[in-house]
Amino acid sequence: MYRVVTTYRNGSPRPVVERGPWHVAQKTADDWAQILRALGYAVHVEAQNGMIDAGGEAGGNDDLMAALASMA
Repeated sequence: MYRVVTTYRNGSPRPVVERGPWHVAQKTADDWAQILRALGYAVHVEAQNGMIDAGGEAGGNDDLMAALASMA
């Protein structure tokens, strides 16, 4: 099971994190992630056993970790 997790800012000090519905196929979640990325959202695909690299991007988790570190 896979789902798309979207992160965006709405003017508040903390980012808004929305977790989408679960999909049986990873391809379905990857397709939704690509659509949301094209619209400017920061997204990643999450599996039931943890975060996975979405869309074959190298270092996809590195960007998230850097953003979290800069907020600390």
